[in-house]
Amino acid sequence: MKKLRRTNLSGDAYSFVKDLLLSGERYRPGEKISVEELSRQLGVSRTPVWGAINRLEAEGVVEIVPRQGVYLIDFEPAKALDIYVAREALEGMAARLAAERGSDRQLGAMKAALEKQRTCLDAGDEDGYAAAALAFHEHIVDAAANKPLARLLGSVYAQIQAMRAHSRSKDFPTRMPPGVENHERILDAIAARDPESAEREARTHIQRLGDEIKGRVAGAAPRAGA
Repeated sequence: MKKLRRTNLSGDAYSFVKDLLLSGERYRPGEKISVEELSRQLGVSRTPVWGAINRLEAEGVVEIVPRQGVYLIDFEPAKALDIYVAREALEGMAARLAAERGSDRQLGAMKAALEKQRTCLDAGDEDGYAAAALAFHEHIVDAAANKPLARLLGSVYAQIQAMRAHSRSKDFPTRMPPGVENHERILDAIAARDPESAEREARTHIQRLGDEIKGRVAGAAPRAGA
């Protein structure tokens, strides 16, 4: 693991620890995380690592259990469904604000993310598609220009990334959607400067994803699309 530089330890430690936990390559959901080990590997004291852990706990990615330690959150389907219920309301408002406030540059970024999704679907690139889908939603949040909303959705997106790691490491397989029509409808409404339609399409999209979570509870496989 690369050692951290001393220029911005708290920010760097947060980025490194977050990327490590959300990659799904090292820690399994529910697994205990050693702060001491992370500190040694990053070449820093425990203080910036604990700062990163505290931020990730606030985002819902880890759980700090008093006198026991730090654990990567284990996402059961019911917990995942709660996250998508919150996401529906937040993203609906983000899309509404994006339709009102979004710039041409931000619309261009959304279109580019949509094209990337198509490319990844054609190539069967699941991870690439998931990243492009997340980027699409993040561009909408950027266009909404509302910092409190962005912070809340940042926490939601971090938990969703952790769930993707969860689905690879446990018995919940993922699959890609057949197309990008849902995202296209959201983008069309934002580009048309139609706040009501943008919110409706965004909420409908997240409702469909929530329905897939419900299907998973019943034994169906969810899609990887965000």
